[in-house]
Amino acid sequence: MISGRYPVSPLWYAPIGTAKRQIGGYQTAEFAAALVVLVLGIVIPLVDLGVLPLRWILSQEIITSEVQKLAQSENFSSTIAALDNDSLLRTKLANLGGVKPLSTKCVLIISMLNDPYETFVADEPKSITPQWLPEGKRSPCYYELETTAVVEISPLVLLNGLDKPIPGLTRPFICTIKGKAHWENYGRNPVTKKFYMNE
Repeated sequence: MISGRYPVSPLWYAPIGTAKRQIGGYQTAEFAAALVVLVLGIVIPLVDLGVLPLRWILSQEIITSEVQKLAQSENFSSTIAALDNDSLLRTKLANLGGVKPLSTKCVLIISMLNDPYETFVADEPKSITPQWLPEGKRSPCYYELETTAVVEISPLVLLNGLDKPIPGLTRPFICTIKGKAHWENYGRNPVTKKFYMNE
């Protein structure tokens, strides 16, 4: 005898006589589409946005350490020659993975320490005028070696098929990285009597 309750189905626990419906599998199609949107629209861009700054920071550290070594050179011409012929810097950048050095340049920046605080930039040897040398009319001055590198940083995953190219997402990101270090050799060549920084 059935007391006040409806008889129930042993499978679905639904009242007898009601329509049965499946409770599993009907969200599979929606889940697959949502997963694709999640990966392509959110996960990959976030991963790329995380990898690009990391590669940029590592490249900055390598260039800063190299310019500190170059600032200890005997003269400015050997500094420029070392940067042009040094494959170690390019090798270190390339070994990071996803970083490709395109060009490098080295200049000597001379800044006055007193008013009017003018600046002179020497981009080749023997181009510093006497007034900008130590003991010149513009002295005291601060001498700083600056190395500029143009690098191409690639994202971890390149997305294809977008109408407009997006740097860092659909194509590599090109940026300029600079490193500076204090020029250390203020001496004169005992043979030529010229300052090493202007040779």
